[in-house]
Amino acid sequence: MIDTISAAYLLAFGILLIGIEVLTFSFVLVFIGLGFAIVALLSFFYLFDNGAIQIALAFILALILAFSLRKTLMSKLSKSSTKPEERAHTKGVGFVEDGLIKFDGTYWKTLDDLSDYQEGDRVEIQDVIDNKVVLKK
Repeated sequence: MIDTISAAYLLAFGILLIGIEVLTFSFVLVFIGLGFAIVALLSFFYLFDNGAIQIALAFILALILAFSLRKTLMSKLSKSSTKPEERAHTKGVGFVEDGLIKFDGTYWKTLDDLSDYQEGDRVEIQDVIDNKVVLKK
């Protein structure tokens, strides 16, 4: 049997695990840390018989928290978004120079055939996709 663990030690261990979670982003240690913190708070109000019960309760609470909250936290913290990416270069007028398109002070490649254009010809840019301009036909 393990002697009863002090609430201060349980709380310190829980905070330590949460701190390590901040560095690792595994989304496992935070729940174990919260389990130990909750057991520490319970230890202030309820006298446990031994430390094994405290540790077991901390892990049971961690599992309950993990299964109930992990999916919600992961969806809130994920970076995926439904709105389109904002781009600085979308439409405008450029000029043909050295087989490239000069547009907004930058030279761009294009998938379009430039053989019909002369050096210095003005071209209308429809879009910029994958760092290549799409010319308006």
